[in-house]
Amino acid sequence: MTRIEQAETRTAQAETRTEQAEARTEQAETRTEQAKTRAESAETRTEQAETRTELAKTRTEAAEIRTEQAETILERLVNEEVHLSSEISTRLLKPNPLRAIADRTSPLEQLTGRQRKILQLIAEGRNTKQIGEILQISPKTVEYHRMKLMNCLNIHDVPGLVRCAMQAGLLPEEKLAAH
Repeated sequence: MTRIEQAETRTAQAETRTEQAEARTEQAETRTEQAKTRAESAETRTEQAETRTELAKTRTEAAEIRTEQAETILERLVNEEVHLSSEISTRLLKPNPLRAIADRTSPLEQLTGRQRKILQLIAEGRNTKQIGEILQISPKTVEYHRMKLMNCLNIHDVPGLVRCAMQAGLLPEEKLAAH
């Protein structure tokens, strides 16, 4: 082989290596762009998750406010600070359908001692914070027990729990006379 042929072979090999290096560079750039796109997608998902968390906190705060308002209204009702029309009081004090079930088996038998105590304190007009202080548990735990009570007794509001407690005799006579 002559020197010219050798030089041409080396030149061809160098061009091949240059093309391979350029292809590798393009692949690296493509992978870099893909990584950037994935990073941006991850940031977007993180922002969306933070937004959902904030919305959940807002909804929780609104629910807590509604619960406190309902407890305040109930407390005022129990303390007779609010006088109801005869139609409303008749609806509130109408016989509970659980009464028929209670003749067969008392729904209160399904409750734990803690749930009964919370039901009694609710019927006495105590709010979530007061019940938590009395039982030395957090207000969230009180809310959890109240939710379990409502599910167990198939009652969907706090006044219904109060009626159930009164009908079951969970309030002592002196408490009933005071109300």
